[in-house]
Amino acid sequence: MATLIPAAALMAAAICPTGAATRKVRVPNRYDGAWTIVATTAQGPCSANTRYYVQIKDSDASIPGQEVDIDGGVSPSGSVQATIVSGSNKVPISGSLDPKGSGNGTWRTSGGLVECSGSWSARRAG
Repeated sequence: MATLIPAAALMAAAICPTGAATRKVRVPNRYDGAWTIVATTAQGPCSANTRYYVQIKDSDASIPGQEVDIDGGVSPSGSVQATIVSGSNKVPISGSLDPKGSGNGTWRTSGGLVECSGSWSARRAG
């Protein structure tokens, strides 16, 4: 998701599921809403495809049920640059979102025990 933070949030959530999300994000309000993020692993032992549900409201991104820190955001033009942190695991993400409800980009893990990389796609839900 994040965002993507929405997307970003996605890989850290896979690494360390617990609690509620915390965030340090900047997301223009036009991206508010529920998003479905699908992360696909191209290299490494992470799950092949993982689906995440990200909520963006008033420029705040969260993944219900996940405790992660997200640093970065979405520019007014839709460019996504963020890092999701969960413990010692970091997941830098980049890509783009379209205010009409889609997006895509890449991710990779760093700093943890498992090294993986891949792509993500996003669709506004509903």
